[in-house]
Amino acid sequence: MLRIKFVTAAVFAGALASAPWTASASPLDYQGLAFQSQSAGPSVLAGGEIGNGDAVPTFASTSAASSLERPIYRRRYRDRDRYRDRYYDNDQPRYFGSIGAGSFDPDDQPGNGLWLNGELGSEVGDALDLGVRVNLYHRASDNSEVVSTYTDEAGNVHERVLDTNNIETNLVPLMAILRVRFPVSRDFQPYVGGGIGWEWLTVSGTDSTGFDFQDDYDGFGGQVFAGLNVGVSPNLGLYGEALWNKSTVSARFFDPFVGGDIKDEIDVDGLAVHGGLRFQF
Repeated sequence: MLRIKFVTAAVFAGALASAPWTASASPLDYQGLAFQSQSAGPSVLAGGEIGNGDAVPTFASTSAASSLERPIYRRRYRDRDRYRDRYYDNDQPRYFGSIGAGSFDPDDQPGNGLWLNGELGSEVGDALDLGVRVNLYHRASDNSEVVSTYTDEAGNVHERVLDTNNIETNLVPLMAILRVRFPVSRDFQPYVGGGIGWEWLTVSGTDSTGFDFQDDYDGFGGQVFAGLNVGVSPNLGLYGEALWNKSTVSARFFDPFVGGDIKDEIDVDGLAVHGGLRFQF
């Protein structure tokens, strides 16, 4: 009887050893399988084949610990959207304005006078300005001269020197300008540029005989300049500039000394040195 029990136990143990072992998959096993199916392609199966019904597949388990070992990428704070300096943000339009004052010394006229400067325009990129500029040259003096050239009706060119008891001169150049900046740094920018436009000159006063006069002139003009911008805050800076103004303005009027109409011309070429404030907005 004991021998029969021993044989029965041995047969049962052999049957258990030869049969395929199956186990129910835990929730962690299904999570591991889902993770593998999304990231590594087809699921990995063990213990049988799918589709013939002969064997029950067992899942190759992936533990939750192994899924946590994968690196988690987080975008650092400094890489997220953050404040950017307006000066270097080329996606936003930037504009500038300048006001300043200095001195202008005409080459062919006696004495120098006050020079005022005003500008408004747009910054194109980090190195180019496009805008308009208006200047005012003003000089008032006593016992001065006005030097001009005139062409008479016969086509002859003469020089005229008008002595005055007092005289007031106002020159207004209006220019379209282009300026190229060299941004060594944000707060230190040398530049060069030029402009073309029109200039108006008014000369009024009393001549040496006591006769009051006023003559208005106008003509094409141009400017070349070089200077330096120095920043003091994100939207405010200082500038200094040397400028050469080139223009010959003219007028036609009746001259009683000649006894006829003349074309009078005055050269207003000269050097201006000025400085002031530059705004960005």
